Amino acid sequence: MKPCWVSCKAKAIVLIAVVVALWLPVSAGGPGESGYAVKEIFVPQTSDLSRPNHPFGASGAFDLSPDGKTLAVEFGTREPDKRITDWVALWDVESQRLVATKEVEHDEPKQTLSFSFSRDAPKTKLPFPVPIFWQSKNIRFSPDGRRLLVLTGPSLVALSFPELKVLYTVEDRVTEENVFTQMFIEGFAMAANRLAILEQISHNSDQCCALKVILTDLDAGKVLGQWSRPGDMSQSIALSPDGKLLALTINPGWDGPKKIAAGKNNIFIVKPETGETVRAINSGYAAGNAQFIGGGSRLVTVATNNMMETWDAVQVWDVDSGKLEQKFGYAKYGLRGGVATSSDGKLLAMAAFWLVPTDVKLDRNNPRGGARLLLWALPDGKLVYESEKLDQKYDMGGLPINMSWGFLSPPILVRMSAAGDRLAFGGRQISVNAVTQQHGYTAGNGSVR
Repeated sequence: MKPCWVSCKAKAIVLIAVVVALWLPVSAGGPGESGYAVKEIFVPQTSDLSRPNHPFGASGAFDLSPDGKTLAVEFGTREPDKRITDWVALWDVESQRLVATKEVEHDEPKQTLSFSFSRDAPKTKLPFPVPIFWQSKNIRFSPDGRRLLVLTGPSLVALSFPELKVLYTVEDRVTEENVFTQMFIEGFAMAANRLAILEQISHNSDQCCALKVILTDLDAGKVLGQWSRPGDMSQSIALSPDGKLLALTINPGWDGPKKIAAGKNNIFIVKPETGETVRAINSGYAAGNAQFIGGGSRLVTVATNNMMETWDAVQVWDVDSGKLEQKFGYAKYGLRGGVATSSDGKLLAMAAFWLVPTDVKLDRNNPRGGARLLLWALPDGKLVYESEKLDQKYDMGGLPINMSWGFLSPPILVRMSAAGDRLAFGGRQISVNAVTQQHGYTAGNGSVR
């Protein structure tokens, strides 16, 4: 018979193991469980872009080339004369070196803010102009990897790659005098040698808002068609891989209600040349993004970024029928954030963020929430990777009121190579990662051998 202290010790060890097992968070990305692994390759250093009298500014957006070998970053600097200049920087992923930079906007538009302490008091202007911070910024490689499109805010610049030669520029410059009444470029999409540009206006004397879509030839910038929708605003624009369909998210109201009422549609699939509606969908929630996946037969939608509802989900729709095929949730918190897919549509990545609805305060340095990198295998919808909570340094930041991952912060961006073997995510800090399958997992059938 074993001494009592031996059996007591064994029981204590078992009890501790059970408690630890219950306490530790379960990760879908654990070895032997997920079938996928995400391993950091490198983090580009902003010090590469800093030099005397030319300090590095906040990055606006980034993209991975289709082959996953190049990281392109759009960033801004404040010149000695206080002008805001936008740049493009290219890093070689293999060598982890900065290989090129290109100035694309030399004098970003600014506005002079004014305020008064009471209704009768005269307005006081700030001593310096500030950038028009709501203007969209973006940078994307063309599907064939031969061009790089950069949205600086007032301009959309097409560059050759890797030479970074300016091919053409589409400009819609907003000025201080009519900042609330002029069309500005909100976004763009590329596919099959086509470039679709989304412009919109937030207010004018006749109507609350309007959007305009310009379809151009991606090589020459020649206009192939343009149309408008008075009274509507959109959060995103997407082209199907063959360029024959275009998707817009149009939520009712200024920012859309949290839920879309039955009988109201907010996802519109249209002909890109004319805007004629081919399919209209009610996503159930205000959608901040819609993207075609795979060959273009499916559409993925994601909730807007200013919600805290736990029912938010990533939804996959059949384009031909308009029916919901799949719905991915996230226990307790819901899903919202930036998404990316491999070109074959078999792997979907999301930098999902959340706030704790019962504990939200305006102290920006103490966020009550977080973010995780998630991967799903499609079409089976299996969650194949879940990271630990991401550090706050990966958020986009940069807005006057920045409740990290909150109401006014842009989502953490996520970009993927065409093959799905490399992935970049982040904001103020960007992480480039290798994505590998583990233990014989085959995307699409949900099996682990």
